[in-house]
Amino acid sequence: TQMSGFWGPGNAGICGNSFPQVLEAFEQAEREPKPPPHLLFSDVYLEMPPRLRRQREELQRHLETYGEHYPLQQFQK
Repeated sequence: TQMSGFWGPGNAGICGNSFPQVLEAFEQAEREPKPPPHLLFSDVYLEMPPRLRRQREELQRHLETYGEHYPLQQFQK
């Protein structure tokens, strides 16, 4: 590949110095509330196709019925 050799010995310092920052960014992001589940369906199409609308409704019914089995408190409302 074009990237072959990119992570060679000469770049070890870059990776090593950045790792703690990347890890902290991941940990910070994990502490933030996750977006509401319904946004899974709204960011792709200008007008939602019927099949996607059905899937969204099915997810909503599923979460209403079985929501106690999911960490929904971690999601925005």
